[in-house]
Amino acid sequence: MKTLDRVAWVLLCAFVFTIPWEKSVWVPEVGSIARLLGLLAFAAGGAAAVRAYPLRRPNAALLLAAAFVLWSAATCLWSLDPLATVHRLRTFAELLGMFWLIWNSCRTTARQSHLMQAYVYGAAAASSLAFWRYLHNHQTYYLRYAASGFDPNDFGLVLALAVPLALYLALREAGLRRWIYLAIVPLVIAAVVLTASRASLLATFVALSFAVFAWRAADPTFRVVSLVLIGALALSLVRFAPAPQRNRLATIPNEVARGTLHDRTRIWKAGLKALKQHPVLGVGSGAYPKAVEPWLGVPKVPRFQYVAHNTFLSVLVECGPLGFAIFALLLATLLLYIWCMESLERSLWLVVAASWAVGVFTLTWEHYKPTWLIMAMITTAWAGAWRPTGGDKQ
Repeated sequence: MKTLDRVAWVLLCAFVFTIPWEKSVWVPEVGSIARLLGLLAFAAGGAAAVRAYPLRRPNAALLLAAAFVLWSAATCLWSLDPLATVHRLRTFAELLGMFWLIWNSCRTTARQSHLMQAYVYGAAAASSLAFWRYLHNHQTYYLRYAASGFDPNDFGLVLALAVPLALYLALREAGLRRWIYLAIVPLVIAAVVLTASRASLLATFVALSFAVFAWRAADPTFRVVSLVLIGALALSLVRFAPAPQRNRLATIPNEVARGTLHDRTRIWKAGLKALKQHPVLGVGSGAYPKAVEPWLGVPKVPRFQYVAHNTFLSVLVECGPLGFAIFALLLATLLLYIWCMESLERSLWLVVAASWAVGVFTLTWEHYKPTWLIMAMITTAWAGAWRPTGGDKQ
C-alpha cells in the first residue's frame, strides 16, 4: 500500500514539475507532457486513495470548484459555441481532478513543500528553455521570447508565480539548498523580462513583495539578497534588460494611463455588449470568441482567437452572473483560508494570490493549470494551519 502511495506522489510531483514548461513537449494522441503525467498521477492517486488510506472529506473550496464546473457543463444547453464549451468542460473536469488529487494526497507540511519545490524547479527549467531560444534568436513574437509553445504573456505569469514560492523555500531551508532557491529567483526574473510582458512584470514586482512581508522573519543574508533582487528588477527597466524588451516594458505607464492595453479594451467592450444580449445565463463556457464576432469579426490569423484577456470578465460573460457568483465565492473562500494561516504562510499565499490577480487582469486563466494548482495548494496549506497533520484523519 505504501509503495502505491509513493508512486502516486512521485507522479504528482513530476506533473507539477512539468506545468511551467508543459507546452514545450507534446505527446502524440495525448497532448502536453503535463497532461500525460496528470492522467497517470490521477490513476495512481485514485488507486492509492481507495487502497492505501481513507478518502479526505471535501472542503468548501473544492465543493465550490465542483459547482463551478457543473454550472459550466450546464451552459452546453445554451452555448453559442457548443464544441468550444465541450472542450472547455473536458479541461475543467481534468483540473477539478487535479484539485481533488492534491487535496486528498497532500496532507503534510513536507508534501506541501515538495509541490512548491516541484513548481519552482519547473520554473527554472522553463526559464532555461526561454534563454536557449533567446541565445538562438528563436522569437516567439517580434523580439519577445518564451519557452516553445507558450504565449509570452502566459509564460511570464507562470514564472512570476514561482518567485514568492522560491523565496519562501529559501527562508525555510539552509545551506546549499537555500542558495539554490535564491539563485533561481534572478533566473526566473530575467526570463520574465525576456517575455517583455508588461502584466507579468507588474505581477513579478508584486511577487517580490513577499520579501517585505517576510522581513521580520528573515536573517540579514536573506534581506540583503532580497533588496538586490528588487533593485535589479527595477534597474532592468532602464539598464540591464536588452533594449527591445526594455523599451516595451517602459510603455507600462502610458498604456495604463492613455492606451488600450494592446487593444484589450476593445475586446472587453465587445464582451460587455455580448453580455447585454445574454445577461442571465451567459454565452456559454469557452464561447467568448464566438460571442464577440459580431463586433470584432474573425482574426486574420486562424490560430488566434478574441479571448477575453481578463479572467473575471471571461467568467462573467461566458457563465453569466450565477457562474460568476460561484467563481467569486470560491475566490473569497480561498482568501478566508489564507487569513486563517500562520503569519508567514498567510503572507506567502496573499502575495501569490495578488500576483495571480494582477496577471489575470489581462489574461484568460480560469482554465489554466497554475490557477487550479494555486487553489489546491491554498486549501492544503489551510488544512495544515488548523490541524497539524493537515487533516489526515478526515
